[in-house]
Amino acid sequence: MFDPKKYWDDRLANHYDLIGVGDISLGYNYNKWSYSVTRKILKKLFSKYINSSGDIAVLDIGSGTGFVIEIWQSLGMKVTGIDISATAVKNLSIKFPSSAFLEFDIGSGKLPLEDNKFDCISAASVLYHIVDDKALSQALDNIHRILKPGGYFIFSDNFVHNTEYNITHQKCRTLSEYEQALKEKGFDIVDRLPNYVLMNDPVDAKGKFYPRVWSLLTRLSKKSKMFDAIIWPALYPVELFLTANMKESPAQEFMICKAKK
Repeated sequence: MFDPKKYWDDRLANHYDLIGVGDISLGYNYNKWSYSVTRKILKKLFSKYINSSGDIAVLDIGSGTGFVIEIWQSLGMKVTGIDISATAVKNLSIKFPSSAFLEFDIGSGKLPLEDNKFDCISAASVLYHIVDDKALSQALDNIHRILKPGGYFIFSDNFVHNTEYNITHQKCRTLSEYEQALKEKGFDIVDRLPNYVLMNDPVDAKGKFYPRVWSLLTRLSKKSKMFDAIIWPALYPVELFLTANMKESPAQEFMICKAKK
C-alpha cells in the first residue's frame, strides 16, 4: 500500500531541491525553467486575487522547498506552510524563520488550525499527489473550513477531460470530478487557466501532437547535455506566451476557487 509520508520523506531526504519537488525523471535545468514559468503565473494570480493591504493571512499546502513561500513573501505576505514531510518542515523552518510550518497530512484528519483563518490558500502541484479519494475529500473539507468567507483557494492539477491518469504517487482526476467535489464542499470556481503547455506532460491532450513534442523534448534532454542546457530556457518565453493566450492546456492548469459560507 502506498505510504505518502514515507514516499515524500525519502524523496526529499535524497533530493531537497527543485528536482525532488518537481519532475524527478528530468534534470535540474528543466525543473529550474518550468518552475520559472509557474513563478510568473502564480505571482500574477496572487496579485490579482489578494489585496496586499491590511492584515492578510495566507496558507501554502505542500510547501516542499519553499518555492511558493518565496512568491508570497515577495508580495509582502507572511505565510504559514504545511507539508507532509518532516524533512521539508525542518528545512523550511530554518530557511524562513519568520513563517510557521506544520508537519501534517492535509488528507489524514482535521487540520489543527482555527476556522475562517485564512484569506487565501495555495497548493501548487499538490492535490494530485493525494491518491486516495477519501483523503482528498478530507483535504477539501479542511481547506474550506479554515478559509474565510469569500477566501480564495488557488491550486494546480491536470483536470483531465476523459479518464483519470494514475501512477503510484499521482492521481489526476477529471475536470468533472473536481467540479462536482468543489461544488459539494462549498466552493465556486472562479477561473481555470494554463500553468504549462509545452513544458509539462500533456496528459489531457486530445491528439498526438503535444505528446509527441513532449516525448521528443524529454528524450533529447536526457540524451544530450547541450540540448538540455539550450532548449528549456529557449522554450521559456514561448511557454509564457502560450499560457497567457490559451484558454485551456493539454497539461497542468491552475484553478481559482472562492469559498461560500
